Order: sequence, then structure tokens, then C-alpha cells
Amino acid sequence: MKFAPFTGIDNHKKSITFGCVLLDHEDDDSFIWAFQQFLKAMGGKEPNYIISDQDAGIINAVPAVFKKARHRFCMWHIMKKVTDKVGSTICKETDFLSRLNNVVWSEDLEPEEFEENWAKVISEFSLEDNKWLTDKFAERDQWIPAYFRNVPMGNILKTTQRSESSNSFFKRFENKYGTLVEFWMRFESAMDQQRHNLKLLEAQSHNSMPETLFGSNWEAHAVKVYTHEVFFYFQKEVKFSVNACSVCGYTPPDPVTNFEVSIVEDANKRKRYAVEYNRRTMDVRCACKLFERKGILCNHIIWICSGKFKEIPEKYILRRWSKNAHLKPGL
Repeated sequence: MKFAPFTGIDNHKKSITFGCVLLDHEDDDSFIWAFQQFLKAMGGKEPNYIISDQDAGIINAVPAVFKKARHRFCMWHIMKKVTDKVGSTICKETDFLSRLNNVVWSEDLEPEEFEENWAKVISEFSLEDNKWLTDKFAERDQWIPAYFRNVPMGNILKTTQRSESSNSFFKRFENKYGTLVEFWMRFESAMDQQRHNLKLLEAQSHNSMPETLFGSNWEAHAVKVYTHEVFFYFQKEVKFSVNACSVCGYTPPDPVTNFEVSIVEDANKRKRYAVEYNRRTMDVRCACKLFERKGILCNHIIWICSGKFKEIPEKYILRRWSKNAHLKPGL
């Protein structure tokens, strides 16, 4: 039987097992049953989206069970086929592959920008008649990051890499010649190790604090509320805000102020992002949409707002990244 774990990300940005199934067949009915049991185990709470390979049974089963969750295809599984589908010559002797990767993997592009850039690459290398590329473009809203920019936490996962790592983790406890009872005992041992590792991370987050480096009120607040791993991610955004950001334009508040934030990306290149701040509602949005995509405020917003508030506004601290995420379910 096939062993299939449901893998996600915990508040320490580590892989966590939500459940698992043993499947005798990989057909529509088997996956429908598996997803129904998973949904039942989760108390009817659907995930925002599900990532898998392009298995036909999964493709048919997801919409049959889930009414809100979006099904997303693993980008890695798709992109590893490019050389075979397009030809090794064009991939080895031109910069086609790097150009395509820059377009496909970019999280900064809006859908319209992605489509324009994709068309340029395809046209430049005369690949308009390649059926596989045409098919993948038709399915673009199921695997390209540009189409998940407005989905909550839509870009914290883009591939099934964590699932593959989870499979490797469980294989350490595997004995393919064992009985079902022995398998269950080994599975329980694996879960005990996962829980033990989580407890160590929980203890570390609650009983120690990483060093703050930039004298920022928001950095000092973040180290108290975020787990260590998430704090280090936030600290990088603070670093960029201090070292690379500047305001190059703004409109008077009415009550919304629109800022244009410039950031140094390398020695010869600067990029600008529009930040909108509403002083009446205290809402702030950035064109980069890092908060929407990953649940962490970007360096552009930190640069504009850290001087306006002593602490990170509560609405912009997602419980799923906090030290107390386990107290109750939710994002």
C-alpha cells in the first residue's frame, strides 16, 4: 500500500505532519476517500490550497471534496521537464532556461506582467508551436506564483519539496518487509521524534531571545512575539529597511498617503515600490505584497511605518507565526 502523509509548515517554519493515509490504489475514489477523511480529521477546516504533482486522481479528487481550497501544481515537477519537452540544445546553448526561470519563479510579477514576459521569451526563441509550453501556460493559474499573490500565505509553498523531505524522514523508520502492526509502531516512533523536535523549538522560543541588531522598536517587538526562525526572517527585512530603503516621493495625507519607496537591489540597480498608508484605519499595503504572500511585513512597510508605531500593529502579526500559535487554530 502507498503511504501518503499530509505535510504542512508549523510556526517554526518546519515541516509538520497533519495526518497520513494508506492507499491500496491511486485512483479517483481512493483520493476522494483520503481527502474526505483528512477534512473530517481537521474538523471541516479546509486548507487555503493544496500542492501536489499532476496526478490525474488528485486533480479530480480535490474539487470533488474541497469547496474553497485551491489546487496548486508543484513547480519543481513541471520545470524539471522543460529540457525534455523543449530540447537539450536550446537549453544548453542559449540562455532560454535562465530567462524562463526568471519569469516563472518570480514572486514580484502580477499576472499581466507574467503573461507579457512569458510571451516575450516564447517569441524570442520561436516556441509558439510547442504544445507542452502552450499547455503549461493554459494551466498557469495553478502553478505560477503570480496567480497566488493575493491568496493568504499563497507563496510560502511552491513545490512538494517538504513532502519529499517528509517521505525521506519516514523512510528512516521503514521496513518494507514488516507487518502492518510493525509499521504502525515505527510510524508512532517517527511522530514521537517529530513532536520531541517541536517541543525543543517551543522551549527555545519561550526561554531565549535572539540578539537584536538595529535598535528598531519593531525589531524589539518582533523578538518577543515571533518564533526564532520567523524572527530571523523579519530581522532581514528590518536590515534591508535600514540599509537599502529610501522615500523618493509621497502624496499629502487625505487620509491616505501614497509613498514611493526606493530600494537598492545591487550596486547598479534600484527598484521602486508603492506603499499606501491610511492614517484613519491604520491600514498599510505595499505593491510587493510580501505580507499577503508570506504573512511577514516587508522592508518597504517597515521603513515607512516603524517610526509611526512603537510596536508592530496587531493586525499584522499572524498567529500562525507567533510563539503562541498552538493555543488555538487559525492563520
